[in-house]
Amino acid sequence: METARAVGVDPRKVNYITYDGGGDLLTALLGKKIAAGTTGLGEFVDQIEAGQVRVLAVSGAERVDGIDAPTLTEAGIDLTFTNWRGILAPPGISGEARDAMVQALTDLHGTQQWRDALLKNGWSDAFSTGAD
Repeated sequence: METARAVGVDPRKVNYITYDGGGDLLTALLGKKIAAGTTGLGEFVDQIEAGQVRVLAVSGAERVDGIDAPTLTEAGIDLTFTNWRGILAPPGISGEARDAMVQALTDLHGTQQWRDALLKNGWSDAFSTGAD
C-alpha cells in the first residue's frame, strides 16, 4: 500500500490479494490471475533466471547484483524499503542465553555459506544484534 500511496493511488482502491507463500503467488502470476506481485527475490530466483517472471523493480536503496531491474527510486517512485527477518526470544531470557544466541548468529554471519546464501537469494546483508 505504501507503493500505491507513493505513486498517487489511494490504497483503498487497490485490489490487494494476499497469498500464503511464494508458491501460491507464482501460480497466480504464471496463470495470469494477477497482473503483478510483490515478494522477496529469494522466493523466485529460479523463475527469474529461467525468464518465467520479470523483476520490474527492487525496493531497496541499491540495485541487486545479477538482477536486471532498477530500484523504485530509479523508476521515479520515491520509496525505499526492505524485507527483513529477525531471530526472537521470549521475555525474561537470561543474559547468558541471549549472549550465546547472539554469538551463534555472529559466527554464522561470518561463514562463506552465509555469503553464498546472500548472493543466491539476492539478500542485502543487514545483520545487526543488540539494542539495534
